[in-house]
Amino acid sequence: MIGWLKGDVRELDPAGLILLDIGGIGYEVSVSLQTLCKFKQGDPAELSIHTHVREDQITLFGFSDRSERGIFRKLTSVSGIGARMALNLMSGMATSELIQAIESADDAAIARTPGIGSKTAQRLILELQGKLGGDAMVAGTASGNAADVRSALLNLGYKPAQIDAALKKIEVSDFESMFRAALKALA
Repeated sequence: MIGWLKGDVRELDPAGLILLDIGGIGYEVSVSLQTLCKFKQGDPAELSIHTHVREDQITLFGFSDRSERGIFRKLTSVSGIGARMALNLMSGMATSELIQAIESADDAAIARTPGIGSKTAQRLILELQGKLGGDAMVAGTASGNAADVRSALLNLGYKPAQIDAALKKIEVSDFESMFRAALKALA
C-alpha cells in the first residue's frame, strides 16, 4: 500500500483531483476541496495517502497530513459512509469544523453536505462522538501544550466538546497558563 507521496503538482482538477509528478510517473490522487485549495500547479507537494482497493479499481486519496487521513479512515468506518462520501464530508467543511459538528451533535451542519441526509448525519454522530477528540487537536492546532491541556481536562471528566470550546477561547502559551485559563472558561 502507498502511505505517502512527494512530488510536483502537474495538474489540478476542480473535481478534487491532483496529478502528482513523481520521478516521471503521474499519480492521480483524489483530495478534498480543502486540500486542493492548498496547492498550485508546479508546487511541490507531500500528501499522506489512503490506498482504496476495490475489485475493479485502485484509488488514491490524499490528505495534507496524517491527522486528516486518520479522520478520513474513522469516517469510512461508519456504516453507510464510503470513501467518496467521507471525502465529500471533508470537502464541505474544514476538518476542525467537521469534528466540532460531530462532537457537539450538530446533525444539521453535517446534513448540509450534499449526499448526506439527517439519518446518516445522526449515525455518524452516534458512532464517532467522543472518538475524534485527539484528532481534533492535531488538526485544529499545532500546539503540544494545547494537546496536553486537553488530555488533562479529559482526565478530569470534561466532555470533548466542552474542552474544545474552552480551548478556542484561550491564548496558546505554556501549559500551566493554558490549563488555568481553560478551567476558568469551563467554570
